[in-house]
Amino acid sequence: MRNNYVVIFVACSILLLFSACLVPAVKNSPADQAAELVKQGDSLMKQGKYDDAIDEYTSAITLDPILVSAYLGRGQAYFLNGRSLMALTDYSTAIGLDPNSTAAYYGRGWSRLDNRAWDAAVSDFTSSLELGPVQDRAYTGRAWGYVNKAKWVFEGIYGYGGLFYLFESHVALHRAYKGSGWYYVKQPQWETAVIPDLAQAMMNDPDPAEAYCNLGFAHAKEAQWMHAIDDYKSAIAEDPSLDWSRFNTAWATGMKENWNPVIADYGKVIEMTTGQSPVEARLGTTENEEWELAAASYNQVVKLSKDPALTQKAQDALDLYENIRTDLNK
Repeated sequence: MRNNYVVIFVACSILLLFSACLVPAVKNSPADQAAELVKQGDSLMKQGKYDDAIDEYTSAITLDPILVSAYLGRGQAYFLNGRSLMALTDYSTAIGLDPNSTAAYYGRGWSRLDNRAWDAAVSDFTSSLELGPVQDRAYTGRAWGYVNKAKWVFEGIYGYGGLFYLFESHVALHRAYKGSGWYYVKQPQWETAVIPDLAQAMMNDPDPAEAYCNLGFAHAKEAQWMHAIDDYKSAIAEDPSLDWSRFNTAWATGMKENWNPVIADYGKVIEMTTGQSPVEARLGTTENEEWELAAASYNQVVKLSKDPALTQKAQDALDLYENIRTDLNK
């Protein structure tokens, strides 16, 4: 009987020794080593050492090619290091590994914005918002995609300068957009929009003043297109032959509608960052109301912004739109 106990004791001792030998092996598995490298990369990211962080994430991917967090980390490091195309590739790989990764769609959205892929960026930010948890900057990114898409559509018709030349040189079209109507189409005022700092937008908290500035810009653009539409309708009423398929009220109305999603998204940013709906709720669809909404937004920028450059931009916009409205009433 005693011999049996000895055998059992020896067997258990051997088993314990064997298990003890296995523990370090499990802790040092490739997957665990990769996870540790990702942590080191994250630490380097916080220090702004993007190149070193990229090296750590790359080493992690070598050990574990399906580690989503490594691709997400390296994608952000590439983006903040000014290599947005490389970032786009990493975010796409992360999406392939995890189609429900909000962070991957969010990061790829910013990367696509940086590469002027407006529609694709809007799509990625929309996916990010639908998957959740919602990031306020996703609304900012999507709204900026809409803004640039509207500009691209406008300038894409014969090119920015070519469109003006066509209107100004063609007698019929010049008569259609007569008076101040053509002036408001010709003055897109894109410079009054705030261009987000793409390299910091993924890390900084949203600025409600910035959102108000862009909201005012969108309302002003709607007002400009409304004025152009009214002007064109008056011209067509006098001469129906001016109703050209490409430059009729349908075209101008379509340009105006580009700003509805911009207004909706910047309104959402304001609601999420301040806890309140924008001070300017949609009053209606008249041109004067849109001007009032634009002015209200820019006044909020002057009130809230701690950035002198942003405050000055808002004040310049207020001065500009006041001059426009004065011209309208002449």
